[in-house]
Amino acid sequence: MPGMKQLLIALLLTSPVVDVPQDYRQANWLGDRGQGSCVIASSVTLLRWQNRIHAADYYRKTYGNGQGPDSLAAKFNSDGVRFAETRTGDVQFLEWALRTRRGANVVWMNGRHMLTLVHLDGEQAAILDNNAIDKVQWMPRERFLAEWRASGGWAVTPLYTPMAPVPIYNG
Repeated sequence: MPGMKQLLIALLLTSPVVDVPQDYRQANWLGDRGQGSCVIASSVTLLRWQNRIHAADYYRKTYGNGQGPDSLAAKFNSDGVRFAETRTGDVQFLEWALRTRRGANVVWMNGRHMLTLVHLDGEQAAILDNNAIDKVQWMPRERFLAEWRASGGWAVTPLYTPMAPVPIYNG
């Protein structure tokens, strides 16, 4: 089909690097103290994306309520989850996390929310918000980085192998 190659190229250009399937996207929920679980929901999404389904299920069933860098690190360490993070707004960490297709969970809204960064290139960024898992939101790179850094610059990702990439059609 002559138009198939162009269609696939267009799809790849508008798809995030970390193209999490709908069924792997974890929506936020209220914990037993009435606090949102955005850090845990984002962690569940990336654990699923990185083929750690059992760990993701365990986190979804076991944890809730608000988390910060220290409490999440303690949980990951206690549960044997390998992870990497930055707490200093280091954009090179984000670029590495996206280059390796792991994705990164990032703070947002003055540090009151966490969501998943699924794309970052020289011009744009894309986020998957656990409060709206049906769509990926695109924005200019500099706008994303300004909001992330203003929110504290914390980003974290598990250190496992992500799902296989979408094949490129060479027909």
